[in-house]
Amino acid sequence: MIASTHNSTQQQTNFKNTAIRIGNHLAKEAIWDGDRCNWIGHIVDAVNGTYQVVQKSFTQDFYNGTSGIAYFLATLLRFHEDPILEDLLEGTINQVLSASGENDTLGSNFGFHGGRIGVAFSLKEVGKMRQRKDWIQAGDDLLDKICAAKIEDFELDVIAGAAGGIPILIKYYQESKKDLYLDTATRLGNFLVDKAEKNQTTWEWKTPMSSQALTGYSHGNAGIALALLELYAVTQNTVFYTGAMYGFNYERTTYNPSVQNWPDLREMGTDNTKPLTYGEGWCHGAPGIALSRLRAYELTGDNSFQQEAEIALATTYKNVYKQLTQGQDTANFSLCHGLAGNVDILLEGVQKSPNPLYQQIAEQAGNFGIEKHDKTGLSWLSGVHDPTGLTKGMGENPGFMLGISGTGYFYLRLAFPGQVESKLVL
Repeated sequence: MIASTHNSTQQQTNFKNTAIRIGNHLAKEAIWDGDRCNWIGHIVDAVNGTYQVVQKSFTQDFYNGTSGIAYFLATLLRFHEDPILEDLLEGTINQVLSASGENDTLGSNFGFHGGRIGVAFSLKEVGKMRQRKDWIQAGDDLLDKICAAKIEDFELDVIAGAAGGIPILIKYYQESKKDLYLDTATRLGNFLVDKAEKNQTTWEWKTPMSSQALTGYSHGNAGIALALLELYAVTQNTVFYTGAMYGFNYERTTYNPSVQNWPDLREMGTDNTKPLTYGEGWCHGAPGIALSRLRAYELTGDNSFQQEAEIALATTYKNVYKQLTQGQDTANFSLCHGLAGNVDILLEGVQKSPNPLYQQIAEQAGNFGIEKHDKTGLSWLSGVHDPTGLTKGMGENPGFMLGISGTGYFYLRLAFPGQVESKLVL
């Protein structure tokens, strides 16, 4: 059994210090070129027609690039002023700005994690945290440029498309009342409406990830339907409400009550001959779906969303408990599909669907990471999965969703739960 724990000033200090040590490690590993810095780390990439784990430097995306790292560093500096980390943040933002110019290689404008809108978000939010008007202006300029861009056919889901852009544009519209942002969010919503495969009681979206409409937050109906619901809340356009409700209905048709989870349909062929598998991470499966339902309940007050959220949180809790008791050698601490991400989601559950077990196991997971990695000096296992299956939990990765920047952010969430927001729901 897992030993019980309780929140304390000492524990808060331990969690904060772990985040600080991760920040210091990033400073040690940074590779500088003039006033810019980047990192080398593990990532899955195409090599000679096959996907392999390689080591390379990173683009400016939020998911696994320098803008996500910058966001962690800026958040850390809110609670721990350090001139070395301040310089590191400046170098990281300089790299983001450089990569966002003539050297820009990102394929998506509107995806939050993999697209330019996530970079604009990081520039603006980091600029606010550090009171840097030049960074805020750079984010504003990039956001205006994105709003003028064409929506590509593949830009559907949260990571790479419209579902990731809509909540960010709504956020900045509500802050600035700039019509361009709401107009662009509405354009993205209409794009999603047009791209939906519409049935009598369900809408579904087929992304480039699969020939079949997916479930889940990152690439599936949960994230897309929630984006439409966010847009309805601002515009009161009923077509967005219909799309959201029918999008959630599609996921309900796939739910398996015997495992209390929704299937990962990425590998399902058109003949449906492969057995169903069930994801257990933010990206695919109950944890990310829990976030979508918690937010949908906030927006609508519909008890069905609360009930689904509670089911999904219970499944997430079981996954965390299993990793802490049975999978300790392979548990990775990524936000995307690791222990840190699932615990982050339980912390959201504590705030919106109170359950003392969730707070307790979150703290236990934090202490487990300290004992296994922080105190021993072992690398934090990342979320980079070798597609050959030969290795598990590859280390090391500096990024936000797959690596130690996200792990450090998770520890700040544990240390300052009322002050550090989850970045797993937009």
